[in-house]
Amino acid sequence: MTAPKQKAKFGFVVRFELGLLGMISLTLVTGCIFFWMFIIGIWAGQTILQPTPGEEKSPLAKLAGALQPGNKAAVEPLASAEQKKNMAPESGASPESAPAAGTEWAEAEPSFFALQVSAVKDQERAQQDVAQWRGRGYEAFSVPPEDKDDPFFRVYVGKFDKLAEANQLIAKLEKEEKVKAYIALLPASRLQAP
Repeated sequence: MTAPKQKAKFGFVVRFELGLLGMISLTLVTGCIFFWMFIIGIWAGQTILQPTPGEEKSPLAKLAGALQPGNKAAVEPLASAEQKKNMAPESGASPESAPAAGTEWAEAEPSFFALQVSAVKDQERAQQDVAQWRGRGYEAFSVPPEDKDDPFFRVYVGKFDKLAEANQLIAKLEKEEKVKAYIALLPASRLQAP
């Protein structure tokens, strides 16, 4: 005697079966798709980041070059040609006395890496946090808000020329102090004397 067939809840059954040859074919097709996605990704990345001969670097390429390990130059301001033209010296200075095009951007402001450990709205609280971090033996400082829309005083620990040094201190702070810190690239002009 045979068991009665059970009917599916929705009235139909979908089956998908593959043999050995089907599995091999599916694997091969999937591998080819991923391979070509990889190749197209490399090609797209190179065409976006590499300028054509005679063309100025794209803003994305400038940023990528500035963030390379070991590059001492700070991130170059990414201003358009119109913005650069508007920043030309005024007050009767002759065009000959102005620096050559592009040279005003060549000397970037010095910068450093620091670890942001907190952000508070009260300046007194920020100074208390700085004092606590200094009491623990760390080089700490606070930075006032950049503009009127930003109400936070940020507290930073450390001052590093290399990103690797900042990463080492982050690991130490997370392990020993149980603090979540964030790496920030700060211009030297934002640092105020204590």
